[in-house]
Amino acid sequence: MPYVELMPSAALRPWVECFWTRSDDAPSGQHRVLPDGCADLVFDLSAGESAAVGTMTKPLLLPPSGSYEFLGVRFRPGRAAAFLRMPLAQITDARVPLGDIWKDWRSDTIWSGGLLARRTRRAESPSLQMVAMLEAELLRRLDPDRDRRVDEAVARIVASGGTLRIEPLAREIGISRQHLARQFLHHVGVSPKTFARVMRFRRVADMQRVDRDWADVAITNGFYDQSHLIAEFRELAGTTPDAFHFSNR
Repeated sequence: MPYVELMPSAALRPWVECFWTRSDDAPSGQHRVLPDGCADLVFDLSAGESAAVGTMTKPLLLPPSGSYEFLGVRFRPGRAAAFLRMPLAQITDARVPLGDIWKDWRSDTIWSGGLLARRTRRAESPSLQMVAMLEAELLRRLDPDRDRRVDEAVARIVASGGTLRIEPLAREIGISRQHLARQFLHHVGVSPKTFARVMRFRRVADMQRVDRDWADVAITNGFYDQSHLIAEFRELAGTTPDAFHFSNR
């Protein structure tokens, strides 16, 4: 399952974490997509379809499939609303056709000239021209007006690995907890507490790449105990840490 990330231009770098591609020519097993605090745009090059995928609070299990080819845009946490022009909470844990959000969206905006059509050389990665056209479309739709305090809260939660307490954080950045929660639902798609849970989970999931003592991991990441970590992991990943660890070796 070849997966490649492409860095955005300087103009989009504050907003877009990466462009990504995924393709496969042979049937593959079930693929587990984990919550990461981000929203994506996904273009199915094989089917000629596009969708916005909201911030996830549970795993997405993709069934085994045959040949496929995708191009995606992964927005930085809290930045997708500036392009979609809608509260992100409306698409949390959902996959919505892009035309339902961008009412003026026409698939041939990006598909023109066959740029996102199935290509004859399947191993070929998406062209720079394709990404450039998509970048131009994103810049055209960008509304940069936002509350910088939300950006600060997102950055601090990410940097802490989700271990910060929300009420003291809101107080430090000069915003009420209630207003911060409303802003998170709009810009991030989930509450600050849920976003912190996802960030903490992501750090634990990264730790599974090496053999670790889960009791030690639990303490390091602010869980009450190992049982608390396992319950949280099961909810967000759909499996236990050990099962996930061995399935990813």
